[in-house]
Amino acid sequence: MISKYFVEEGRAYRLADRIRNQVSFGHLNLMDGIGLSLIQPVDVIFCRNVIIYFDEPSRRRLIETFHRKLRPGGFLLLGHSESLINEATAFELTPLKNDMVYRRPRGAPGKDVL
Repeated sequence: MISKYFVEEGRAYRLADRIRNQVSFGHLNLMDGIGLSLIQPVDVIFCRNVIIYFDEPSRRRLIETFHRKLRPGGFLLLGHSESLINEATAFELTPLKNDMVYRRPRGAPGKDVL
């Protein structure tokens, strides 16, 4: 895996350019509906240790937005202190090797599940 996706630089590794060129990173105000509307569907959302600071209506709105912005089969990774267990969402809880993540279920081809 390391030789396939990383380049050795001294005693460290750097993500290979062919992989880096397929990834974009950004930041924005999560309560900015206009800013969020500009985001195209994505494969994964990392939102670690953030939603715990929102009130319930804002948290619910944000989770619904994350669901809309993820492609079917996409993943939502939250912090260890965060959970959607008490939230009514359309996400599936999915086990990984060492963690649990939320996954947007795959709908029928070409159809959104929301």
